[in-house]
Amino acid sequence: MTRRDLVDNVLSSSDDPDGPLTDETKDVTSSESTDVPPESNDDELLDALGDSVSREVLLACKQSPMTAEELAENCSVSESTIYRRLETLSSLGLIERSQRVGSPSKTCYETVVDGLSIHLGDDLRVEAGASNYVVDSMRTLLAAIDVHQLSYDREENSVDVRFGLAPHLLDALVELYIRDTTTRDQ
Repeated sequence: MTRRDLVDNVLSSSDDPDGPLTDETKDVTSSESTDVPPESNDDELLDALGDSVSREVLLACKQSPMTAEELAENCSVSESTIYRRLETLSSLGLIERSQRVGSPSKTCYETVVDGLSIHLGDDLRVEAGASNYVVDSMRTLLAAIDVHQLSYDREENSVDVRFGLAPHLLDALVELYIRDTTTRDQ
């Protein structure tokens, strides 16, 4: 098993009980509703995110559902520009149509993802979904260390990890640990 397989297995285990390795406050909505559709590719996603109007639309529609007219006004562009961006963002699975409760005849749009992650490795990969800074932090940590052994005790709800670490990273780890434990004790 490669290091990447080990990391992915630990971080994506969905059958683990709630605890430190799983996010027990995580939204229970289906992951399919926030995943980028398989037909979209990373280049299309990155191109869409490179466009300032598309980013403004995503942010505005994350705050509350908005009509194309409201988006055009908010982004200071024409409605036809907004409709082109909405079509692109919708085809990428980032925006969905919705209706407001008070006026169901008006079509609104809302952002359906909480976050996008760009992963650089053997290739470039973009993932859309719920933001989870804890998992992102663990991925960053595991990318920087050489894991030799990893085990999880379900009864104790504990993890034992043995890893190699460059000396300068060990110094940073000890410094952070001391600072965090001192802060918690105060």
